[in-house]
Amino acid sequence: MKAFIYFIQFLKDDAGSVGGGGIGTLISYLCPLLEELGHEVSVYQCAGRDFDVRWGNTRVIGVPGYPGAGKSNEKVVQYLRDLALRQAGTPERIEIFAGDFFSVRNNNPYAICLQNGLSWDASIDLLTNNKIYLTAIGEKIFRYRCQLRGLRRFETCYNRVAVDLYFLNWYRSFRGPNVNGRLFYNPNPAPAAEWNNNRENNREARPLRIIFARRLVPEKGTRFIAEVFKRLLGVRPDIEITLAGEGPDEGFLRDTFSGDRRVTLKSYKTEDALKVHQENDIAVVPSLCGEATCLSVLEAMAAGCAVVATNMGGTITEIIDGFNGLLCWPTKEALLESLLKLIDFPAERLRMQKRGWETSQKSFGLQQWRSRWRQIVETVVNNKVERNQ
Repeated sequence: MKAFIYFIQFLKDDAGSVGGGGIGTLISYLCPLLEELGHEVSVYQCAGRDFDVRWGNTRVIGVPGYPGAGKSNEKVVQYLRDLALRQAGTPERIEIFAGDFFSVRNNNPYAICLQNGLSWDASIDLLTNNKIYLTAIGEKIFRYRCQLRGLRRFETCYNRVAVDLYFLNWYRSFRGPNVNGRLFYNPNPAPAAEWNNNRENNREARPLRIIFARRLVPEKGTRFIAEVFKRLLGVRPDIEITLAGEGPDEGFLRDTFSGDRRVTLKSYKTEDALKVHQENDIAVVPSLCGEATCLSVLEAMAAGCAVVATNMGGTITEIIDGFNGLLCWPTKEALLESLLKLIDFPAERLRMQKRGWETSQKSFGLQQWRSRWRQIVETVVNNKVERNQ
C-alpha cells in the first residue's frame, strides 16, 4: 500500500539534509520502517523551492510555500494531501500527519495523526504578542482556545498516536476513558549507543564540557540559558560550553558570548546528534514550554551525558530527579544550582551519566519504538474502521 507522510519540513531546501527538528528525526526513523513493512513511502512537505528527490528509498516532494500570510496550516496540508491523492492514483492509502498542528479532518480509515507535545503551558509572552491576551482575563481566554484547538487537531483522524504521557493524560482529563477513536502511545526513541567506559576511567586533564543542543528559539530556552551560562562562567571559569543548533536566536547567542573562547557556537546535522553530545559531559535542556518525549534529552542520555532539564512536558517521564538526571523548575536560579551540583560532584555526575544511558537504552530503545510502530501500522491496516463523519 502507498503511504504518505505530511509535514512542514522533512528535508531542508538542499533536498538532502534532514530538518524539521525532532519531528524530522522521527520521520527519518519512520520511513524505512514503513518500507520494511512493504509500503511505498512518500513525504509531502513545504519547501523554499520545488524538488522531487529520493531520500534512501523514500520519495520526498517539496512544494514551495509555508503556512502564514493568509495561508493556514490546514489549507497548506490540504493542498499537499490533494497533490498526493492525484499522484497516488488510488484513494486507498496510509496517511500520516506527522504533527497534529499540520493535519486536516478526514474520513480515511488508514489515516494516523501524531501529537508531538503541547505548547500552551509556556508563559503568555512566548505564545503571543497580541496585547488583547496580555491581561489576566485575556490570558485565560487564549489558553482555553489553545486547549480547544489541541483537542480538535488531535481528533482529525480516527487513529491517533501520542508520543508522551504528559499530553495523553491531559487529553484523557478532557475526554475521559471512553474516546471516540483509536489511541496509541509510543514514546520517542533514543539512538542506540554503547556505554563509553572512558567516562569511568577518564583522568584526562581538561575542562568540563557542557552542551546546549536545541533549535535556537526562545521557547527552547535560548535567552534563558544565555544568562545562566554567563553567571556560570563567572563562578566556574574552568568550563567549556557548546551552543549547538540553528534558528533565529543564533545571532543573539553569538553576540552574547562574542570574544569568550570558552564558548563555541556551532551547527550540526540531525544524524550527528549523538556524536555531538558524546564530546560533552553535561547536557542542559532548559525548555520553557511543554516538550513531548524530548529527543534532546534521550540523545544526551544515550551519549552518556548527565542531563539537567526543566520540568516541562514529557521530560518528566524521562528523568527521575536525582536518579538518572536532574529536573528543575524553569527558573534561572534553579537551573544554575543544578548545573553547579553536577560540576562540583563528579561521583554524582558519573552515576547520573550511567543511569541516564541505561534509561535511554532500556526504556526508550529504538527497537522498542520500531516494534510499537509495527503494531500500530498493522492494527490500522488490518482493523479498518469506517468513519462516516
